[in-house]
Amino acid sequence: MGTPDFALPSLRRLADVSHHNILAVVTQPDRPKGRHLHRTYPSPVKQLAGELGLRVVQPQSVNEPEILRKLKDMGPDLIVVVAFGQRLSREFLEIPKTACINLHASLLPKYRGAAPVIRAIVNGEKITGVTAQKIVYEMDAGDIIDSEVIEIGPDDTAGDLEPKLSEMAGNLLIKVLDAYEHSTISYSPQQKELVSYAPRVKKEDGLINWNQPPEKIHNFIRGMNPKPGAFSFLPDQDGRSNKRLIILCSRSETQKGPQEPCKPGTILNTSDQGIEVATAGNSLWITQLQPEGRKKMTAHEYLLGHRLDKGKCLMSE
Repeated sequence: MGTPDFALPSLRRLADVSHHNILAVVTQPDRPKGRHLHRTYPSPVKQLAGELGLRVVQPQSVNEPEILRKLKDMGPDLIVVVAFGQRLSREFLEIPKTACINLHASLLPKYRGAAPVIRAIVNGEKITGVTAQKIVYEMDAGDIIDSEVIEIGPDDTAGDLEPKLSEMAGNLLIKVLDAYEHSTISYSPQQKELVSYAPRVKKEDGLINWNQPPEKIHNFIRGMNPKPGAFSFLPDQDGRSNKRLIILCSRSETQKGPQEPCKPGTILNTSDQGIEVATAGNSLWITQLQPEGRKKMTAHEYLLGHRLDKGKCLMSE
């Protein structure tokens, strides 16, 4: 059971490496996509399942009685969930003979929820990983089977980290299935005092608060890249409207900020290095951005076609 690109390595490893019989692939229904939403498109998992010649099931809700009966009739020993995108009912969890297991992109019990990679980077974590857990009705609260750890680099974005974690998930899945097959599986309860959450991130959550230290803003920009995108507003020349600027990459300034107090968000300097912006107590260099309705570009490329005067202020509202 899976839907986005993150689930692809796990399905491919199951099909190419393991000897287990894949009874079906369950994924989300085809969805509208693109600027005008005129056409529907299959999920990445459906596309791969088609290439592999696997049976595909696409329920609006996996907890519908008809779907529950269909899956139960297949008689699965295990159900593997990797970024599927629907909540599973208690009745669903009783379908497999052995267990429902989940590959989650964090080191549980930290960052339970829909956006663990984004939240880990935004919070400045140095490590993260993938956890295999036995699914229970409470979200991401099941016993831990195994996990793999990876370092988060100081400039890693969510877009950099997710492919690495998805490959780790595929490898961990095969390891866990081998343990089930050889009856060496073991479970460890999650430590409740270490639980933290990673709720879903909405587009509006990407608004940058410049009144923070540069390191914190830098982490925020990394975590929001590529989606939903960290952004700020730049006033028009006439000051009547604000243009949205998506900030994709940055560099935290290490030297002391300006001598005179300066409003956070104020543009301090522009050069081949990028755009220097005042923050709380120091400054940050914007190195890559995307103007609203335009393509991604370096800050230097942006400056070739746009005049940004020192003293102008990026806005957080």
